[in-house]
Amino acid sequence: MRQRFKLSSLLLAGVLSVGTILAGCSSNATSTNSGNSDTAEQAGTLSFSVTLPSFGAKIEDSMVHKEWIKQMEALTGKKLDIKYNYIPIGEYEEKSKLLLASGDTTDLFMVMSKDLFKQYETEGTFLELSEYKDLLPNYMSLIDQATDGKIKAIRSDGQFYGLWNIDLPRQAKDKGMGVYSPVTYRYDIFQKEGINIPSTIDELYAAAKTLKEKYPNSYPVNTQSGSFDPLFYANHNGGTSIYWNGKNYVYGPFEESYKEALQFANKLYADKLLDPEVFSDKTDAIKKKAMSGTNFILLSNWFTFPGDWNRASTGGEKFVISLFPDNPKYGKAWQSVNDFSSVGVSSGAVMVVSPKAKNVKDLVKLLDLQYKPEIINLITWGIEGTSYTKDASGKPTFVDSIKHAENPWIEGDKYGTRSSSSYRPGLQMAIDTRAFVDFAPKDSGIVDGKLVEEPWETAFQNMPFPNDYVPPMIFEPSLEFTDDEREQITSVMSPVNTYVAEMQNKFVNGKESFDKWADFQAKIKKTGDLDKVLKIYDDALKRYEERRAANK
Repeated sequence: MRQRFKLSSLLLAGVLSVGTILAGCSSNATSTNSGNSDTAEQAGTLSFSVTLPSFGAKIEDSMVHKEWIKQMEALTGKKLDIKYNYIPIGEYEEKSKLLLASGDTTDLFMVMSKDLFKQYETEGTFLELSEYKDLLPNYMSLIDQATDGKIKAIRSDGQFYGLWNIDLPRQAKDKGMGVYSPVTYRYDIFQKEGINIPSTIDELYAAAKTLKEKYPNSYPVNTQSGSFDPLFYANHNGGTSIYWNGKNYVYGPFEESYKEALQFANKLYADKLLDPEVFSDKTDAIKKKAMSGTNFILLSNWFTFPGDWNRASTGGEKFVISLFPDNPKYGKAWQSVNDFSSVGVSSGAVMVVSPKAKNVKDLVKLLDLQYKPEIINLITWGIEGTSYTKDASGKPTFVDSIKHAENPWIEGDKYGTRSSSSYRPGLQMAIDTRAFVDFAPKDSGIVDGKLVEEPWETAFQNMPFPNDYVPPMIFEPSLEFTDDEREQITSVMSPVNTYVAEMQNKFVNGKESFDKWADFQAKIKKTGDLDKVLKIYDDALKRYEERRAANK
């Protein structure tokens, strides 16, 4: 499978040519030193090229980026001559695939897909970095602080082919909880009709039923991206995937709780409470329906959207967000929680070095500086006294002009910090995530049955962590699969996932009867050998446990 992909990719790259590929990207050099020769390097210039995502602005124009250049040159003792290859973030994954397939990449390359990184990890496309480990004290210090950091960042053979993005924690070690896709309600309508915000899924159904009676042309319930994860989570099920249940790996659709979640969704659909366009609606369409009164309950919605809608409201529309209601049969509903209680090794971005790059040691040293505390602070918060100050405890906090702006993200563009709308200064490799909470605007949320007006990310800051709302998948083992295992998993799961997604929609909209559930289960097993895949997971789990024990 791997060789077939590589061959087709190389053929495609040959047709397009590297020049054509790069034509879709934005490249330009900075610094007055434009030489890329060994002579220039010896004269005190570090020249290199780098591929990074663009979020709409040229980072060289950023106040923070200019300061970053100054500090890098001071810390390395060299002038920097950087040729940037920008790719718009919306095109990044596809164009990254083409560039990597061509084999002709920049000296440094930000890969923003773990699967894509794993595909090329040992193919000679990326430089193996273990021999430079001693040049990475800042990076290794953060890796040591992260849960399973070494297991996530370093292969079991001791090799590593990239440096992962690092997120500094935004909550205390033992308390606080961030819920990022809560349920959304049209609060003004609930208030008008005297309907309480639901605390159980039965209450949610009853509320939807009442709203349908009051507003017969409405479809009270919808969800972003066609996601029924909240229903699965209420039933303590991981949905359509293989997931960690706290003890072992299981396949969601094989569990009775998965069927029960779909039966609840079908009940909503059959009673015309669930929007029939739920499978195709995009974010803009859902927003329009929620504002107009076609939808009143969104099972899943990105947590910042309702606040934005409230601020844009001109007709008295008011939205609140809340934890997804419980299914008493299973207890507290799992929520869409991310663990920001400790240093995190992000699986979504990794910086790699080309084997063709010159002056590798200098480049590795430069990359390590991105994990230096002062540099993370600069990239995230900007310049002290200009974009941020420090409170009595010494913690950074943005200046009032940013925190109190109508849109703090856009206000941040004036300084070009990482926590801005359009800028990602430096090499985009580490961030202090507290910044996102520091300037977060107030949200309208329901906590313990009461309306609160505060940033949603602080609404549960005093709650013990972990707690009953936290899904076990948050703490799943960091498994490492061999190339052969990954290919086997893909070979089995690709057709299975396609079939299950198709059938899930049919069960929800009633085109398939639940009387045929046994046939559905049998067809899954016929479509792919799930037992083989689960055995692969179990084998990887054993290796993980052995490695973890050895690291203690």
